[in-house]
Amino acid sequence: MQLIKMAWRNIWRNKVRSLAVMAAVFLGLVAGMYSAALVEGIMHSRFENFIENQISHIQIHHPDFIRENEVFQTVGGDMSGLESVQKIPGVNSATVRTRIQCMIASASHTGGVELYGIRPKSENQTTNFSRHLVEGDYLKGEANNGILIGESLAEKLKVGIGSRIVLSYQDKANNLVSGAFIVRGIFNSGFNRYDESTAFVFQDYLNEYLGIGEDFHELAVLAEDINDLESIRPALQQRFPESSVRTWNEIEPALEIMITSSDLFSYIFIILIMIGLAFGLLNTMLMAVFERTREIGMLMAVGMNRRKVFLLIAMETLFLSFSGAAIGLLVGYLLVAWFAKRGLDLSAFSDVMYELGVDAVVHPVLDPNFPLVLALIVIATALLSAIYPAIKALSLSPIEAIRK
Repeated sequence: MQLIKMAWRNIWRNKVRSLAVMAAVFLGLVAGMYSAALVEGIMHSRFENFIENQISHIQIHHPDFIRENEVFQTVGGDMSGLESVQKIPGVNSATVRTRIQCMIASASHTGGVELYGIRPKSENQTTNFSRHLVEGDYLKGEANNGILIGESLAEKLKVGIGSRIVLSYQDKANNLVSGAFIVRGIFNSGFNRYDESTAFVFQDYLNEYLGIGEDFHELAVLAEDINDLESIRPALQQRFPESSVRTWNEIEPALEIMITSSDLFSYIFIILIMIGLAFGLLNTMLMAVFERTREIGMLMAVGMNRRKVFLLIAMETLFLSFSGAAIGLLVGYLLVAWFAKRGLDLSAFSDVMYELGVDAVVHPVLDPNFPLVLALIVIATALLSAIYPAIKALSLSPIEAIRK
């Protein structure tokens, strides 16, 4: 207890220097926590956009369709198959899609696009796609020649609601087929490349052109909880034994790498901050030892053993770093919580966010274990920073130290 009181008193001998170190620790932790939470929030937004808007949690395809994308490589089935999938425990919703590569043409532009034939009701239940519409209406009524296109694609084609565009593609027999479609809606998913290269039509209408009946190329499943995927997958594989059943991380391995690497980036960033602070602590404690050479010599002369001298220096370093760290962790947590609720508006960088597939308003996300890990890193940094100054103190000869 006496050592603790002595260590606490010693760090306030030079208030300006101690407060400067505490402020550095405080600012470093606040910046580190907020930066880590912001990166995690961006990755979370990107993940949700990809899962909800595009790939869902699980997809089912003909094994060869993944590589070749041929019209005849269908899963096969009807709506009764979709209904059986929706009854699997853990499944939130599911939808079937027809997918083909085709040419899209307007009066001023021609290009390639991936065309999805969808069932509007089940598609909206799975992806809530209608919320992305910025103009026009979602596909309504009986199957017709209505089409939904992305805002970026509409700008390229120079078309609007009610415009006529022509799609050209191959049917099941490899015959070239063309059809005229009317733009009924324009959407903005928040991902520029997706909006430039994707269009949606009624599945029944498209299947009739393709000659594939009620077959489909893709069945997308949205789970109630991402942790249920391993229990849902076997049930789907049993239902579709001849098909390929893949989870989101198999469909988009790059997305999984980005998400897992975001945590690594956060810890690397924090460690770099702590390395910088470690040199500040090291310098401060060395100065404190040199300024108190005579005092340390006297303490050793009157009986303070080397272990207690080492503990004294270590506790001073811990008190110095944790005084700033405790406030930094609290303020950092409150700051992240505030922005997590209100969101950080990055609409000034909307073009960049749109390219990345991230919402313009980002809500930082903080791992509940992150503050605890930060506290452990601060303790480790303080202890490592105390070693060299403590060794310097222990190397002092009591008699020579008292003479100084």
